[in-house]
Amino acid sequence: MKKAVTINNHFKQTGASLMEALAFIIISLLVVGGAVAMWSMTSNGGKENAAMNQIVSIQMSYRGAYSGQSTYGSGDITDTQKLPSDLKVSGTTVTNGWNGTVAVTGAGATFTITWGGVPNVSCPKIAISKSDWSAVSINGTSQTLPVSTAAATAACNAGTNTLVFTSN
Repeated sequence: MKKAVTINNHFKQTGASLMEALAFIIISLLVVGGAVAMWSMTSNGGKENAAMNQIVSIQMSYRGAYSGQSTYGSGDITDTQKLPSDLKVSGTTVTNGWNGTVAVTGAGATFTITWGGVPNVSCPKIAISKSDWSAVSINGTSQTLPVSTAAATAACNAGTNTLVFTSN
């Protein structure tokens, strides 16, 4: 007589399969990557706005301080008392949010504001942000006023750029 054989197939799956774990890891990386990208964009936007406000503040401060005089002098006239308090000052060195050098130089009837360390992505926006400059230079190249977005984008190609604004 034949005896019936029963096979016990009552295995329960515990944990996640390799495919499920891989899918979880990929989705997690996408979420983290998106968060980092959003933070980076927000951080740059904040630095751009701060830079534009600081540059205008410096221009207004120096115009006001020298309003009764016929000249701004010559050479380095960077005075930490005339600079916005949110710029970093270490001794006589002034740096902006990108750790680029900030300097104010007198040139007789005009003065220049040098703004260094500006990344390519932020450079055009800062270069075109204000139109009452008597001259604007990007990486040593004079720009036609008012500076157009296309010209600024083409000139802002150094990785870290230096903008020089001339005011009277």
